[in-house]
Amino acid sequence: MNPFAGYLMMASVVALVLALERLWPASRTQRGEWASNALAFVLLSLCQEGLTAFWATSETRLVNDLGGGLIDLRGLHWFAGGLIYMLAMDLGEYLFHRAQHAFPWMWAMHSLHHSDRGLNVTTTVRHFWFEPAIKSVTIWLAVALAFKVTPPMLVMYFAATFANFFTHANLRVGFGPLSWLWNSPQYHRLHHSNDPQYYNANFAALLPIYDLLTGAYRRPGKDEFPPTGMEEPVLNPLDTVVWPARGWFRRQPAASGSQPIG
Repeated sequence: MNPFAGYLMMASVVALVLALERLWPASRTQRGEWASNALAFVLLSLCQEGLTAFWATSETRLVNDLGGGLIDLRGLHWFAGGLIYMLAMDLGEYLFHRAQHAFPWMWAMHSLHHSDRGLNVTTTVRHFWFEPAIKSVTIWLAVALAFKVTPPMLVMYFAATFANFFTHANLRVGFGPLSWLWNSPQYHRLHHSNDPQYYNANFAALLPIYDLLTGAYRRPGKDEFPPTGMEEPVLNPLDTVVWPARGWFRRQPAASGSQPIG
């Protein structure tokens, strides 16, 4: 897919969700860190655009073109094959996310994503710029080596990932008894909460079934929309450039995370 078209789609989704956030906010008092989120997105995009293989679906296509892929899904209907590919990619994202909360060196980067006190649609792209490089040689490469897929299957997963903008939105939306089926703003808000009772729960990217299978599933209550963020918010947008080492540059200890390590 043309990168410009991808960014245009992303901007359209963000604009739509921002409008919805104004109509049905989960919190009317929170304030998101727009400048920091924007800078984090620019850095992330530059890193991804620098090496095409850093894009998840592009890496699969590249590895397939080079002969990789143990299991050939190309003979399946595009939806069936796309579903298998999505399950595999989402499992990889889930395991990577669990690792981000388990290993201090990974949390040092991932805590940037959790530090936004005003969880909203722009928080979706608030990630440390080096994280795609790690994914490209771990989970994305593993899935690419495991499956041969068709372009429509890649497009199906690419389209599904736009749901991440919805799940991070400041929206008073949950799926109640069906919260195990697909991630929602309420379900994921519990994961971003700074209240210790929600620590180590709801890690899912798209499919909460992985939380259910690993014991990390927590079903939100009807009006359960806790506060989010970390004790110390980003004070300077440039912190996103050196986030893991920001304490050195400020000559003071770095902020503690909203989620425990280990």
